Amino acid sequence: MDVHGLRPWTDFVKLHPDVESGQFTQATFAIDLGAIAAEDSTVPPVYRDPEAFFRATYLTADLRRMLEEVLASLAGQSGYNRVLKLRTPFGGGKSHTLAALLHAAGSRSALRAVPEAADFADPGPIDVAVFDGEKFDARDGKELPDGRHIRTMWGWLAAQLGEDKYAIVQGHDQDRVAPSGDVIQKLLDGRPKLFLLDEVLKYVDRAGAVPVHDTTLQRLALDFFQNLTVEVSGSENAAMVYSLQWSAREALGNIALLQTLDQMAGRVDQLREPVTSDEILPVLQRRLLAAQPDEGIATAVATAYQEVVTGMRRAYADTEAERQMAEDEGIALRDRLRKAYPFHPALIDVMKERWCSLDSFQRTRGALRFLATCLRAAKENGPARPLLGPGDVPVGDVEVRVALIKELGLQNEYDAVITSDIDGPNAKAKRIDDRLSRETPAFSGVRPATRVATATLMFSFGGLRREGEEEGETLAPGAGEMELRSACVAPDLDSTTITTALSELRDDCLFLHYDGVRYVFKKDPNVTKLIEDAEQDVARDPTAVTNRIKEMLNQRLTGHRDAVVWPPNSHAVPDEDPTFLIAYMPLEFAVWKKEQQDRAAKEIFQKHGDRLRRYRNGLALAVPDKSKLEPVRRAARYILATERVDTKKQQLRLSKDQMSQLRERRRTEEAAAESALRDLYAEVWLPRSEAGAIEIERVDAGGRPLQATGVHERVLELIMTVTRKVFASTTPRKIVDLLHLGESAEDGSPRLGIRLGEVVDAFYGSLGFTRLTTASVIAAAIARGVEEGVFAYASGITPALGPEGRYEVAPERMVFQRHIAEDEVDLETGFLMVPSALPVVEAPPGPTPPPEPPLPPEAPPRPLGAPEAKREVHLSFEADREQVFKAFPAIANLADKSATGKVRLDVEAHSDEGFDPVWLRNAVEEPLTEAELLEEDQA
Repeated sequence: MDVHGLRPWTDFVKLHPDVESGQFTQATFAIDLGAIAAEDSTVPPVYRDPEAFFRATYLTADLRRMLEEVLASLAGQSGYNRVLKLRTPFGGGKSHTLAALLHAAGSRSALRAVPEAADFADPGPIDVAVFDGEKFDARDGKELPDGRHIRTMWGWLAAQLGEDKYAIVQGHDQDRVAPSGDVIQKLLDGRPKLFLLDEVLKYVDRAGAVPVHDTTLQRLALDFFQNLTVEVSGSENAAMVYSLQWSAREALGNIALLQTLDQMAGRVDQLREPVTSDEILPVLQRRLLAAQPDEGIATAVATAYQEVVTGMRRAYADTEAERQMAEDEGIALRDRLRKAYPFHPALIDVMKERWCSLDSFQRTRGALRFLATCLRAAKENGPARPLLGPGDVPVGDVEVRVALIKELGLQNEYDAVITSDIDGPNAKAKRIDDRLSRETPAFSGVRPATRVATATLMFSFGGLRREGEEEGETLAPGAGEMELRSACVAPDLDSTTITTALSELRDDCLFLHYDGVRYVFKKDPNVTKLIEDAEQDVARDPTAVTNRIKEMLNQRLTGHRDAVVWPPNSHAVPDEDPTFLIAYMPLEFAVWKKEQQDRAAKEIFQKHGDRLRRYRNGLALAVPDKSKLEPVRRAARYILATERVDTKKQQLRLSKDQMSQLRERRRTEEAAAESALRDLYAEVWLPRSEAGAIEIERVDAGGRPLQATGVHERVLELIMTVTRKVFASTTPRKIVDLLHLGESAEDGSPRLGIRLGEVVDAFYGSLGFTRLTTASVIAAAIARGVEEGVFAYASGITPALGPEGRYEVAPERMVFQRHIAEDEVDLETGFLMVPSALPVVEAPPGPTPPPEPPLPPEAPPRPLGAPEAKREVHLSFEADREQVFKAFPAIANLADKSATGKVRLDVEAHSDEGFDPVWLRNAVEEPLTEAELLEEDQA
């Protein structure tokens, strides 16, 4: 088959007679279990006749397993679950599974025709009892053909097992009293028994309104239901399968009753899900097609689509790993395409993953009805394509449109959308296609805009569930550009054309909404055109755009004293504060020539207005990236445009939904602005000295990703963490080494001390010194150096150096080898001295010995027979954690009475595995050290 000339699927695929005739009704794909059991002639043969049923049924993995388990249980085999529960979303195959079990039990020969069931157990004749809760009236019951009137669920099940079995519970049925487990055991005697219960919740819910003596029929039905599950579970040759709704929505809000039924049998039942994952594909094929498609044709089509999709994804890949991923995903897609033929898997995914979040859509039944209509319309009206995908749904066909509206519960709200934008006589998409075909005749018949618009419509209903959630809030409807490309790209339609069509649809369509990420059709006109028109007006005022960008940057840098936004000259960058400053250069700096940039940067590094810059080592320039200018300007333009539309909302008569769209678009553009501003300043320039002249050191991340999210925080991360050009700490030894303390000065005299003002000036004014964030870093290093004895600190005036090379400073003004707080270090008037230059302090004369303490008064005489007072107390005990806490008050009492006000505690602990040193330090030693109970050398 020619890859570039693939023939329509209609040339190879034969539809099921129901689909081909177009005579299917609402009930064609709906299974009525009670009607099948009653052999109602109005039931379509495909469901009523066992052989026709199994020919049209694909045995999914769980359905196969269920048939195997039930038949084995009925045959008396052990080790299987005899009570099985079906819970799937609305239309998820519950009734179909029950019908399969009914036919398998009643017509073993029909099941033998299914190859997958050839080895299943054969229990012989089986008594089957079916209860359809939707059809059994809770108040009036049901009448049998022989005139007997059945009043309860248990009566109806027993009557189907035979007259002798009904006789066992006849009294219970007529009196509406639930039979006990012993009575139910009698029903299970004899041949194998299969109980199939559908829509149990609906019956039990209605039974709550039927009084019976001093209770209700609901409580009695629940009692019987629980007893039945217990007795069947413990039986030898009986089985029970029942269905429950999936959610509160499907349970008509009666979540409490649903949970009661679910939990009542929870001890004995096992959950089954009839249709899972991609099993929906063969289910659809088996029911909608008359025969399995030719594998060679399916493979050829799948390979052709795989090649174009893989080629597109590979073209958008930036790395070798991404290109390899595109190849692997292409192979997986080819396999899905081959299995799904003639359906495109993207169309099935839309219904399975998105439409199922809608209350009205039935997962399997709704998909069957909608696809049957699409298949028939495409085959009858043409032109069909190699696959039926999201963009190939013939929404112009009246029956397809009616089916779409009905299955999704849209009423007639989207008629105007389809007619105006997608497939009407003068639809916007049609006009775009006509123009494209005039420009490029090869596009004649391809209809790219119509296919993309149709696919977008399919993605516009329901939303993907958030990861990890079965029910509840979903992601917003719609699809991104890449998702639409993947769904629409084909051998005759490339991704570039799809992008072009999307762009024109976004500009022209009245109901297509685009929030910067997702495309979605809504029933209300969009505000895109209004915003686009306003953006054109804003673009004519570049000054307003630039001012808005500066305003946004100022907002993000508010509170950062070390940031200067768009300095117009060197004088605008401060010079007297010992703080490392970052000057964010204006946007036009990015488009200057290199010579002009270097000249302006050096001007700022060297000067502060008309004088030389003092603190040139405390300055950096953040330089805007030229490639990021347009994203920033675009975001600013659209933010201004949304504001202008908002100011005219009364004049434009914007609806509530349109205002919501406007706010959504504003948030999207603000997010785009945030991202663009975050990446705008990706390079930092620092001054450095080279041969006595100032040069520029350029610093960038070099491909290493920055973790910070703020504009200023990212720049700081680049120069402090990634490249380590600026530091938030230094050491006392660094101060000594850089300032050559203790070494000989240029005139030969030793440098024994220095003013702290000179230290600050050296760090912030001398290129080549360590760049520090703030002067407090210096204060912290000095406090540490004083305590460690690296140098001494003196406050007040600068001390004079004596003839013996020691400073003349009063001891009370000097701090050495003891703690000093950082805020006590005066960086303006303070003075540092090396230890060898400290004055010699004579030891004061020794203190006069204190007088002998007076003898303690004699203790009063001890009363006759009283115990003698103890002068020493020694206690020793082992205690666990709780006992230690209880012992604290007693030990504290003893400390209060002791002579020194203290007691001595000796603590011993033993561990066979050994105590982790890190834990011991953090959890035990450091808390005791902080409480001054241990010395640091002990810890």
